[in-house]
Amino acid sequence: MADSIIVGNWVGKEALAAVGATASIVNTLIGFFNGVSLGASVVISQYYGAKDEYNLRRAIHTTVVTTFLFELLFTGISIAFTPAMLRLMDTPADVFSVAQEYLTIYFAGVAGLVLYNMLSGILRAMGDSRRPLYFLAFCCVANVVLDIWFVIGLGWGVAGAAGATILAQAFSAIALLLLMSRTTKTGGFV
Repeated sequence: MADSIIVGNWVGKEALAAVGATASIVNTLIGFFNGVSLGASVVISQYYGAKDEYNLRRAIHTTVVTTFLFELLFTGISIAFTPAMLRLMDTPADVFSVAQEYLTIYFAGVAGLVLYNMLSGILRAMGDSRRPLYFLAFCCVANVVLDIWFVIGLGWGVAGAAGATILAQAFSAIALLLLMSRTTKTGGFV
């Protein structure tokens, strides 16, 4: 939403249309990874509730390793198929190249989104819903600040908006990863 507001007001209507053209794809992506993290959190919460520390650690390790592998695979595939996805969405020709630029940059940095969703799912599975919310709030504020800096201050347009989003997501994911690696509740899983 921040990308759309800032791009729409300071770059122009074509840039706003380009970001808007990608919204369904981005929302589908977010929904998919939320579902995957929910599935992993079910297994983790069962082991956590049963106080089965061995299998809890195994489930957390498996989730984190699978997430990293999934990020690599998904990033490559999604960048390669960005033009095809935009064609399937009937993206207008006058905004196609700008939408492709935005989506390609977004997909290049999707690892932060995927990692944040998985790690916050792990914490929620173990009864901690506060810290994932704090990190999400941090991500939103960082996204707005970076959007303003990149789009308005540096004049990077749609590329700046996409870059701001992926950097904010990466900051949040890395901070959450560092927190969890030092948390005894998760066994310092990394």
